[in-house]
Amino acid sequence: MKKILSMLCLLVALKGMAQEEIAFNNATWQASLDQAAKENKLVFLDCYTSWCSPCKWMEKNVFNVPEVFHYYNEHFINTKLDMEKGEGVDLRKKYNVQSFPTYLFVNGKGDVVHRTGSRMSVEEFLEEARMANDPDRSMSSLTARYNAGERSVPFLLNYYLAVARSDRRTAEKIGEEISTKVPETDLNTPLGWKIIKNIARSGEDRLGKYYLANQTQFASYAGQEERDALADRLISSTLYPKIYVGDEKGFFAGLQHFKQSKSPERLKQAIMLEAEWYQQQGNAKAYIKLTDQAMKGVLKTDAEKLSFLARRLNGKREADAKTAAFLPQAYKLSKKAVALNPEEYSIQSTFGWVCLTMKKKQEGLVAARKARALADAETSKIQKLAQELVDQLEKL
Repeated sequence: MKKILSMLCLLVALKGMAQEEIAFNNATWQASLDQAAKENKLVFLDCYTSWCSPCKWMEKNVFNVPEVFHYYNEHFINTKLDMEKGEGVDLRKKYNVQSFPTYLFVNGKGDVVHRTGSRMSVEEFLEEARMANDPDRSMSSLTARYNAGERSVPFLLNYYLAVARSDRRTAEKIGEEISTKVPETDLNTPLGWKIIKNIARSGEDRLGKYYLANQTQFASYAGQEERDALADRLISSTLYPKIYVGDEKGFFAGLQHFKQSKSPERLKQAIMLEAEWYQQQGNAKAYIKLTDQAMKGVLKTDAEKLSFLARRLNGKREADAKTAAFLPQAYKLSKKAVALNPEEYSIQSTFGWVCLTMKKKQEGLVAARKARALADAETSKIQKLAQELVDQLEKL
């Protein structure tokens, strides 16, 4: 009897645990629409594929967060369909789903009320759901109002936010309209902060310039960390074009924002930017000196960034006159990254590809086989790439 009771308790506990996520149904698409119409709710449709890495990330890190699944389970009829199988194939065509994940909020008639997608934070994912449920902020209602001629700045900002993840072309158009239309007197306001935070792209556009010249004015609208993050993003976006056009004076002047900081994250960003400069200029000697110092200093425990630097150097996966001088450093960086974090697929894979380029078969095979094993927890697309690396190294 005690065993039976224990088993029942275990089953109840497991059932409760299984519900600790968005509750997706197994109904047909039409049945989901019929239920939505009956309950006066929207259908939340998760459009995914078996190989979509961001889809799996969302399942593991967002769908199972209590505030997320409570909201979605209460307000929507939740369903998910593989866009390469069954009903998903036709729905992919019907709703023009071109990237994954795509998230659709559909009414009982089958009309898309709101559309979004990509990997998101918990708060971003919740905000998309709130927009879908708000007639004043859903994509379909805002599009209708825009087409009818509404053009107030607060309205345009809401429209921009509604389409930012699903229609970049429209979002860019609306963003330019807002940037042109908003008067400078409105920038130092809560609305202005929201506009700048979402629409400013670099320190050289109108909104970015204003923010960088007046950062202290925004202290009452956001915390120091959020304001610093925006400044860093704007300045980084300003510096990358200078790298690719070879503006040495402008680049190194702007780089001081990061190099003179006491923040470890800013100092790391300084290394990443300066390394990109030397790589683009073909200056292997300066690149090696910089990254050798970084491996002993600010990047000495940062496997991800070391591996990223190696991937940038080995991007073509075959040596040419321009990249050959950098390859020994790519090997050094990626090997250090593997020593720091041997259980990360991308880090092992990067070392394997560098070894392939440099014809280091034995070391490369060790890394490639480890990467292939780690890829079993990833998507089928990644598994295929991992196996390709193993196969190429075995042929050396």
